[in-house]
Amino acid sequence: MIKKTLLFIFHAHVPYIRQSDENEPLEAAQLYEMLSYGLLPFLRMCRRLDSDAVSFKCALVISPLLCEMLKSSLWQERYGVYLDRHITFAQQELKRTSGTAREDIVRMYLEFLTLNREDFHTRYKKDILSGINFFVAKGCIELLATSATPCFFPFYQDMPEALTAQIEQGLSSFREDFEAVPAGFWLPSMGYDTGLDSIIKSYGIDYTVLEGQSFLFADRPPVNGVFSAAIGESGLAFLGKDSTACADVANPETGFYLHPDYLDTDKDVGFEFDEQALSPLFDVKKGRRATGFCYHRRGGGEYNAAAGALQAEKDAERFIANRNAVLTEAMELLGTDTDPLCSVSVLPLRFLGKTWMEGMRWLEAVFCKVAQRRDMQCALPTEYLKKVRRIQSINPFYASNLPSGYADELINSSNDWMFPRIQKATERMIDLAGRFRNDQGLKERMLNMAARELLLAQSTDWPLMADAQISADYAAAECEEHLAAFTDVYDSLGSGSIGTDRLIKREKEYPIFSDMNYRFFIS
Repeated sequence: MIKKTLLFIFHAHVPYIRQSDENEPLEAAQLYEMLSYGLLPFLRMCRRLDSDAVSFKCALVISPLLCEMLKSSLWQERYGVYLDRHITFAQQELKRTSGTAREDIVRMYLEFLTLNREDFHTRYKKDILSGINFFVAKGCIELLATSATPCFFPFYQDMPEALTAQIEQGLSSFREDFEAVPAGFWLPSMGYDTGLDSIIKSYGIDYTVLEGQSFLFADRPPVNGVFSAAIGESGLAFLGKDSTACADVANPETGFYLHPDYLDTDKDVGFEFDEQALSPLFDVKKGRRATGFCYHRRGGGEYNAAAGALQAEKDAERFIANRNAVLTEAMELLGTDTDPLCSVSVLPLRFLGKTWMEGMRWLEAVFCKVAQRRDMQCALPTEYLKKVRRIQSINPFYASNLPSGYADELINSSNDWMFPRIQKATERMIDLAGRFRNDQGLKERMLNMAARELLLAQSTDWPLMADAQISADYAAAECEEHLAAFTDVYDSLGSGSIGTDRLIKREKEYPIFSDMNYRFFIS
């Protein structure tokens, strides 16, 4: 039996952008970048590995909100326009840089964008989720379910109806979008506190993934640390994130992605070129934004794609060597009769393509190199859990994967008005669901709208954007509007005066969770 296992868990999410005929907000770029630098390159990597008969295994979380936008004909059309504009810009840049040192990298961008367009329109016919389902069916990818919106579970422990609604709607969306049955559940921001395991386990879920400190500060620290699974009193299995593995890759001061030979994705021409040069992409007067066209290496000077690719191979070797050393030392300390040990790497999918342009090449190299070894393997979480014979029972400690380790980013001076109002709205929704549990027709639509608005308001996207001062005004306005729409329903039902204008408008702008059932909030 192979005793050393690498588990990779990638998560993909972007804030939901309303469907509107008006000019799209700058924040829509997050969806386009997730497609261009995350999902499409990831699927190309999977196809290459599959065609070369390289065994690869990983787990993936795609949030229900991202799935809803991927299925939207409006956003599919707008992404097609985005690709066309960027290809036109690349062709313009190719003429401008002809005969210069930058010509090669511009050709690389043009080829990359053209592949994205071909995959999106021709191979997948705009149905990206079909590509994911293909590799799930082949046993290469394991999908984890997650909540309807990325709410922070520990905040709602005294309101189990809110957690029930988030989980119920999340699982319902999963069944609609994917062909698999989820064994794992992803906690947004990996936020966990004692007792949450019983709620999750009640839905037939087998495991979740926790931050390392949840393991290490548990009431009974696991003998194997984060290098083996543990189990809660409910029977829910826990996998602990290997913080050192993730730090090797993504630490903001020492991570692999900061090597001088890699592309400096912070120096984007969208913030450097003049208005006329950028006109094929966007109107500078409406705000500058990243274009994906970067020409410099992190160490200064012109970027060399060959040098970046070579460094990705070296960093893949370093990553495997580091994991092998750590797991070997753990085996020596724990004894030869121990269960197989694992190292769990948890990374945002967007990081591997956007923040670290060479990240997908690095990941592909890791899969290829591990496949050639006899002492180490990549596996799906469920495959690994089946091999664990002795599993320790623990009560994990409160923690999250936010930079503070807890929730400082979610309640502070930049956003502290949000949660108290969301909490009040949640209490009101529970009350509404109980009072109107059997209503149908227009009133049922209004109650479903209220539930939908509340789920969106509960998203951590808004306080995190405000905390980071990234689109802070947009985040505040979105949170405020969801709460106002909810309150409108609450007041209307209280007064018995139900209007349809706002209902129709909001249903058009937020055509998500088509099977929304406000009764999820019933006590």
